[in-house]
Amino acid sequence: MSATFVVPAQRYRMAVEGSLLWLQVAMGLSFIAVAPLFPLIIDDYGIDNATTSLLIGAGELVFAIAIIPGGVLAARFGWRRATILGGALMSIMVLAPLADSFAVLLLLRVLFAVGAAIAIGSLPAAVMSWFPARELPLINGVNVVGQSIGVTVGVFTAAFIADLIGWRETLMAFGLVTLAGTGLFALLARDATPLPGTTVQPPFSVAELRAIMRERSTLLLGLGVGGGFATFIGLNAWLPTYYQEEFGFSLAKAGAVTAIPSFFGIVGSLLGSTLPMRLGRRRPLIMLSGAVMPFVAIGSFISDAPLVLFPSLALFGISTWLYFPSALTMPMELPGMTPERATVAVATMLTVGSVSGFFAPLLVGFLRDQTGGFEAGLTICALLPVSLVVAGYLLPETGPRGQLRVQPSTEPACSAQS
Repeated sequence: MSATFVVPAQRYRMAVEGSLLWLQVAMGLSFIAVAPLFPLIIDDYGIDNATTSLLIGAGELVFAIAIIPGGVLAARFGWRRATILGGALMSIMVLAPLADSFAVLLLLRVLFAVGAAIAIGSLPAAVMSWFPARELPLINGVNVVGQSIGVTVGVFTAAFIADLIGWRETLMAFGLVTLAGTGLFALLARDATPLPGTTVQPPFSVAELRAIMRERSTLLLGLGVGGGFATFIGLNAWLPTYYQEEFGFSLAKAGAVTAIPSFFGIVGSLLGSTLPMRLGRRRPLIMLSGAVMPFVAIGSFISDAPLVLFPSLALFGISTWLYFPSALTMPMELPGMTPERATVAVATMLTVGSVSGFFAPLLVGFLRDQTGGFEAGLTICALLPVSLVVAGYLLPETGPRGQLRVQPSTEPACSAQS
């Protein structure tokens, strides 16, 4: 039997969530920020497109490898300690001005990805410890909104800031935001207090890890999310360069246009966090996103006509973030889930999904070098979200109107601490 936690006064719960949210924004800020800077990085280091794509692709691969160990780290040693470690590693981009070679910059991006994996891997335990089950879709959605805001600001401002202070210093400035958020989290966050007389969950075991990693629903979610990740990362990595080369946009304009999906992703995240609470279901939004995303993704690069380009980018942004709060919530609602088990379940889902994020930008960059154009690689990426439709169809419904329900013993107590 797992421990039942006191749900503290609303004010302090929001303070903890606020510090978590800052880290989500900071993570998004640095995540894709290198993409609008690709032409500058290519010119500076004299490298090709496929090599440059490793700045995002390799980070995704490392994220995929590190997130399960990060989740286990949080389960064994506590989500607070793990999150502080993750934030410290994400802040490594403050050293970007020292990157006098591509290898050094790639190493910094890899360390950032390890930190992001630990921070994301710790998030389910933090959320489930502090908030009751009925609020999980909303809180997960808020955190996804934070990531979306960070990505939007990073993509929109990176080229402008680079014109003023240089691209290395731009990455350093974003790293300083992460460092400040980590310090705030260390000051505010603390572990939830178990109710007197409840049994504390024993240490997370290897046997539990194996069982969770073989969970059918978790693997299906990972495969579905993988298609969405591949499209989101593949297009966001290369659309700024594509717009500059094919449409004749300036680097600053290309970055600003590419920020449109991330901005509308905020809308998608908000819808994705509120609609499941009203519908009582998770699968419909997952399947809807997978059905819409391929069409609008193709529309985002097939023409520079404003009536095609801008609506496609807006709908692309909504659809790429609409499903994610539901995908994060479903592993937490499976029967028998504790904060520790949910942490590893979400980490497993994101591991399976994030592998595609390594191959997508690499594929686009490789095909660009081989064919002289981006269209083939971008089109392949655009078609991959059909996996969300398949996964959504095969998954059991975990929402309150579905057949599966959270066991009462796994939910935090809803009594407020005075």
